[in-house]
Amino acid sequence: MNTHYFIGIKIPPTLATDIIEARDKTNLHETHKTLPFKEDLHITLFYIGAMASEQIEHIIQSLQNIDWSSFNLTTNGLAHFGSNRTPRVVYTDLEESDSLKRLQKEVVKTLSDCIKTEHTKDFNAHITIAKKWASKGLLSIKDFHLPKSTFEVSCYSVFKINPNSKPRYEEIASIRCKGG
Repeated sequence: MNTHYFIGIKIPPTLATDIIEARDKTNLHETHKTLPFKEDLHITLFYIGAMASEQIEHIIQSLQNIDWSSFNLTTNGLAHFGSNRTPRVVYTDLEESDSLKRLQKEVVKTLSDCIKTEHTKDFNAHITIAKKWASKGLLSIKDFHLPKSTFEVSCYSVFKINPNSKPRYEEIASIRCKGG
């Protein structure tokens, strides 16, 4: 079985702790099957899926060639995918960022030279805090209070997914910005 990979931005530890502490004041642990560990919080730039390790090395080398500058991102409350009553994914939202959108497009463009990228969905930057609805009860997120927080993005990573490990995502390469 091939290992699965994705490209993403790791959330700084202090912010990750704040997000988990805010999540713990909700009932998401009762309503959802999967609650990511603090160390696993990230913003996905592209999900690669199953890939041989030789191919992933080529991808990492190609990603090193992207010319980009560091930028800031700001959290923006809570949002979800799916219905209001039974959301399949609950996430910390982010303010719009042209720099992030540009980076994500460059990552996809670079990947398309290496692998088949059937990338049809619009990019919606977010930090998943719960997924896979698993309850007959009602969601209660009124106690989720996370002040807006700004953080710098100066690198992104290639992660290997280890489904049976905790945390699940192993950083195998970090790609730093080239500009100031």
